Amino acid sequence: MNLNRLSLLSLVASFALPQTSINAQTTVTTDPVGFTTITVTPGTGTARRQTMMSIPLLDVDSSVSGLTTGTISAVTSNSIVVTNAGWTPGELSRPASPFVVQITSGPAAGRFFLVASSAATNGSSGNAALANTATNLFISSIDMTTVTNNLANVGVAAGNGFKLFACDTLSWFGSPATTGIRGGSNPVSADNIVVTVNGTPVTYFFNTTTSNWTRSSPPSVANNVALSPNYGVTYSRLDSNNLSFVSTGQVPVLSNAVAVKNSGPTMLSSYWPTTNTLRGLGIQNLPGWVVGTNQTATDNVVVVANGTATTYYYNGTNWRRFPLPASQDNVAIPIGSAVQIIKKGSAPGYSTLARPVPYSLN
Repeated sequence: MNLNRLSLLSLVASFALPQTSINAQTTVTTDPVGFTTITVTPGTGTARRQTMMSIPLLDVDSSVSGLTTGTISAVTSNSIVVTNAGWTPGELSRPASPFVVQITSGPAAGRFFLVASSAATNGSSGNAALANTATNLFISSIDMTTVTNNLANVGVAAGNGFKLFACDTLSWFGSPATTGIRGGSNPVSADNIVVTVNGTPVTYFFNTTTSNWTRSSPPSVANNVALSPNYGVTYSRLDSNNLSFVSTGQVPVLSNAVAVKNSGPTMLSSYWPTTNTLRGLGIQNLPGWVVGTNQTATDNVVVVANGTATTYYYNGTNWRRFPLPASQDNVAIPIGSAVQIIKKGSAPGYSTLARPVPYSLN
């Protein structure tokens, strides 16, 4: 798909570029920015309906004191070193405002890694000893798990490029007063958000008693739970009122790569700010994907549309849905959505799904 700025704007009705950047006759010299609106399927007031969603634009923090893009000087098992980075120690490791680093070249190009927080505070994954230094970024244990505790296992090396982005947290969803979510004194009376990390789903809700995002079990404050650009969440809406969120940020212009658990669930973000299809997600290209003639014997993908979940399987040629005989390749995957990958069996570890850029901006 070859998209100049005007055609991207017209193709994606919910996405807009600033007027100053709309010029089909000039070459893009900076990554375009804009916004997109993500709509949540309403519940009934007494029954929940689900939306699998993600945040499709990247956050750039211009306040970072050092480099936000450059070349890696060296790599340890759990960190990258940039000798001329000039970072303020700890500024990239604040629990309430985390960062992710994307590898932009080499075998791991497209991979995002959550930067370790300076403390495990309000749901963040951190350790005071792992706060960033002027030259060193430590990677969170959440993402170290996906590389079997060594960045070299996925090819991160000296000479690779990198780029830093701010990372959203559960606080992005706001509060009942600011965004219209439904809060409550317990998860039963509130909207729920399910975040799946490394195959384990955890439920959160906005606690109106404490005015915090809260883990349902065991109860704990969870405002700082990081939401990686690669992964989606399940929003379980109880309220019957319409609800939408606006995502603002930078359009992804680099190829993407994401770790998928070899056994169990992975919530995969649609990532790109353009509509896609089930086939266009490329999940069938994941190494080790199990194909077959029915959904019981194969790996599955679950898509939720208007609150209804549908399971699909790949037969080696097309995506299918039982009992329909027709191809389901063109099932729509909207901007800001997510799908659930379910890998069968008990294979350990993770595989990497490569996701090339589906458009060009020129």
